[in-house]
Amino acid sequence: MKQFADVILPLPIKPLTYHIPSLYQGVVGIGSSLLVPLRNGKLLLGIVLRCHHEAPTYPTKDLLGVIYEAPLFTPQQLTFLAWIADYYLSSLGETLALAWPKILNFPNQVIFEINRAIAPNQPSAIEQVILSALQHQPLSYHTIIQLTTPKEANQALISLLSKRLIHAVSMNIIDRIDDDNPYFTLAPNLRLDACTIAKLAPRAPKQQALLAHFLPDRENSTLYASKKELITYSKSAFHTLYKKGILTHLNQSPVSIFTVPLTLLATLTTFQKNALIEIQKQFVEKTTVLLHGAIGSGKTELYMHLITYALLEQKQVLLLVPEIGLVTHIVERIRPFFGAWLVVHHSKQSHQERFKTWSRLLHQTALVVIGTRSALLLPFKALQLIIVDEEHDSAYKQSDTMPTYHARDSSILLAQQHQAKVLLGSGTPSIESYYNAQVGKYGLVRLDHRFGAASRPKLFFIDLNIEKKRKAMRENFSLTLLAQLQKNSMEGGQAMIFQNRRGYAQYFLCAACGWIPRCLNCAVSLTYHQTDHQLRCHYCDYATPPFGTCNHCGGQQLYNIGFGTEKLEESLQLIFPEQKIGRMDLDSTKGKHSYQSILQAVTSGAIDILVGTQMMAKGLDFANIRLIGILDIDGLLYFPDFRSNEKCFQLITQLAGRAGRRNQQGSVFIQTRQTQQPLFHYLANGDYEGMYSAELIERKRFLYPPYIRLIKLSLSCVHAATLQSGAMALKKILDKKFEGRVLGPQPPLVGKVRNHFLLDLFLKITSKNVNSLQQTKETLKNACSYALGRGHYRKIKIILDVDPI
Repeated sequence: MKQFADVILPLPIKPLTYHIPSLYQGVVGIGSSLLVPLRNGKLLLGIVLRCHHEAPTYPTKDLLGVIYEAPLFTPQQLTFLAWIADYYLSSLGETLALAWPKILNFPNQVIFEINRAIAPNQPSAIEQVILSALQHQPLSYHTIIQLTTPKEANQALISLLSKRLIHAVSMNIIDRIDDDNPYFTLAPNLRLDACTIAKLAPRAPKQQALLAHFLPDRENSTLYASKKELITYSKSAFHTLYKKGILTHLNQSPVSIFTVPLTLLATLTTFQKNALIEIQKQFVEKTTVLLHGAIGSGKTELYMHLITYALLEQKQVLLLVPEIGLVTHIVERIRPFFGAWLVVHHSKQSHQERFKTWSRLLHQTALVVIGTRSALLLPFKALQLIIVDEEHDSAYKQSDTMPTYHARDSSILLAQQHQAKVLLGSGTPSIESYYNAQVGKYGLVRLDHRFGAASRPKLFFIDLNIEKKRKAMRENFSLTLLAQLQKNSMEGGQAMIFQNRRGYAQYFLCAACGWIPRCLNCAVSLTYHQTDHQLRCHYCDYATPPFGTCNHCGGQQLYNIGFGTEKLEESLQLIFPEQKIGRMDLDSTKGKHSYQSILQAVTSGAIDILVGTQMMAKGLDFANIRLIGILDIDGLLYFPDFRSNEKCFQLITQLAGRAGRRNQQGSVFIQTRQTQQPLFHYLANGDYEGMYSAELIERKRFLYPPYIRLIKLSLSCVHAATLQSGAMALKKILDKKFEGRVLGPQPPLVGKVRNHFLLDLFLKITSKNVNSLQQTKETLKNACSYALGRGHYRKIKIILDVDPI
C-alpha cells in the first residue's frame, strides 16, 4: 500500500499531504523533518504530523529527503500546537513557525551530495552543471543557487532529488551544537583511587588534580564531566590525558540524575509551610491552583520547594516569567540551588543557545526551564509542573501576530496533556483568574503575610491641585516628594521614581501656531530623546534630528512638552547632585547584559535613586528600596480600556511591593489631581477584594469578561478608503450572523502604524458552551474569508485576537 505523510510547513497554510517513496518507508515518523517541494517550485523543510495510507483526492508529490529522522517535535507538542492554532483561530503552519527553532530554517542545515550509485540519463543543462559541481564535494543550497538563478536551481534540485541522482542530507548542526561542550569520562574499566592517580600522572600535579575530579568519594561526584569544566584545571593536562586514552569522549550528553539541591533550601516560615501544604492538597483535585500571595511574602521560596519535589522524581518543570529582564533576576536567585539542571529560554538568546535547551528537553528528564511565554512551545517529554509567576501580567499575551496566544491560559491545556499541574502566582491576580478560583474552577491558596518582619508599605496621595496653588512644585516634583527623597537618602535608603513614558519630552510644540512634529509613518507625535538628540517614533522607530524652526510657520519658539524618564533622571541629578541617579527603561536595557548591570548597581548601592518605567514593578527584590514615587498616575487611570482600573491597581500595588521588603517599612508617594478617585481607597487599604467586587459589578452590567468572551478583529491596510469600506462590508456580514454582538469598526488609540491604517471590531460571545464557542469561531473565520477574500479587499490584513487584553 502507498504510504502518505501529512506535513506541517512553517507557512500560514494547512498541513499538506506528500507521498512517502519506498526508500523512506519505515524511516519517516511523527516529528521527523522532511525536505518537500512546493507548488511554486520552491523547497522547504516541514515536520511530519501524521503517517497514514489514506490517499487524498488530489495528486500528491513525493517527499524529497529525510533530513532528521529522529523527531524534533514530540507528538504531545504537535497536539498542543494544533490546539493553539484551533483555539486562537490561526493556521497550524503559523503556529509551527512560532515554535520552530530558527537555527533549523531551510537551507541553513541542508547540504546536497551526489548519488554515485545511479548514472544520470540525459540531464538538462542546469542539472548537469549541478552534478558536475557535486562531483568534487557536497555543496550547500546557497552555493548551488549561485551556479544559476534561484528559480532554475530549485527546479533542477527538485528534478535531481526526484530521480535520486542526488541526496539532501543534514549538515549535523544538532551534533555540532552538542559538541560545543562535549562530555568526557574515564577509560572503560578504569577505577580511580589516590594510588592509581599517582601512577597515571607521576610528577604532574595538574593532571592529578583533574583526575581527582572523578574520585568516587568526592562531593557531588559524577562519572562524567564537560570539557568546559575539565579545562579549568589545565588545558594542557586535559589534552595530555585525552591523548593517553585515560579520558574518553561520550557519544552523547549524559542524562543527569537529580539527587539533592546544590545548596540547602531556605527554611520556610509557618505561613509558607501552610501555604505549601495547601497547594499540594489542592493539586490532588485541581489541575490549576492560584497562589494569591502578598507582595514580598516569599512566593519564590515556595516555587523552589515545588521545583525540588519535581526534580527528585526526575521530571521537568517550566517556570514562566513575563519579561526577559525578570528572567535574569530570578535565574540569579535559583541557579545556586539547581546548577546544571536549570536552563533559560528567551528571545534575546542566540539561535544556538535556544536550540541547546530544545535538545536537552528531548534527551533529559530532570530539568527546570525558566523563560518567557515562548518557552511554553518547547518539546517537553516529562513535564510535571508549570509555574506562571506574576500571572496577571499582560506580557504573557501575544497580540501583534497570529497566533495571539496567552501563555497563562495555554499552559493549563499543556498541563492537562502531560497530566501535570499549574501554579499561578500573583500578589494582584487578574480578575479572570480570581473569578475562576472563586467559582471553583481553580484551587485558591492565600499567603497574606510578608516575609520576616516586613510590613505593607504606606501609601500617601499628594494633591497636585493644592501643590500648584501653593507653588510647591519644582520641575515635575512636588516639594513634599522631594523632601521625602532627601530624608530617605539621609537615612541610608534607596528610592524608585516611576514614570511610564521613556524619552526626554513627550513632544515638541510651536508656541506661535501650535505645530507638533509627527511621525511620517504613524499617527503619533515624535518623542524627544536627549541622549541621542533625536525625535523618535516609538512605534516604527523613525527618527529625525530636532527641528530648529517650525515647519508650519517658520517660528523659532519650539518648546518640549511633557516629561519622560530621561528628563526625570536629569532633573533629579540637578536637584540632588550628591546622589547617584540611574535609569531603567527600554532604551537603557537594550544590551544583552545591561538589565543585569542595572540590577547589580542597585543591589550594591551604586544607585541611590532609580528612575524607570513599569519594568521596575515586575518581581524585583531589592533589600534597601524604601521609597517609591509615582508622578503621573492619572494618565493610566483614565486610559480608554475597560481594564484600566484593574491594571492601575495591579501596577501601583506591584510598585509599592518593591519598597520595604526587609525590616524597614516602605512608603509610596503618588502625585495626582484626583485624590477622591474610588480606586485610591482600595489601594490605600490594600483591598484587592474590594476592587475585585466593584469591577465585577461593572463588567456584569456592561457584559465584559469574565462574563463573556471577546474576540478582537484588527484590520490594517495602506489605503484608508479600502480599509473603511472593507471593514463596513465585514461588519454587515457579521451583524447578520451575530446580531447585536459586534462593536465597531472603530480606530484604535493610534490609528496608523508603519503606513498602515487601522480599524478594530469586537465580537462578544455570551455562550460558554465549548461546542457553541467552536461553532462561533468557525462562523467568524468563514465570514472573514468571504468578506476580505475578494477584489481589492484582499489587500486588507486581519489579526484575530481571541481573549484580548
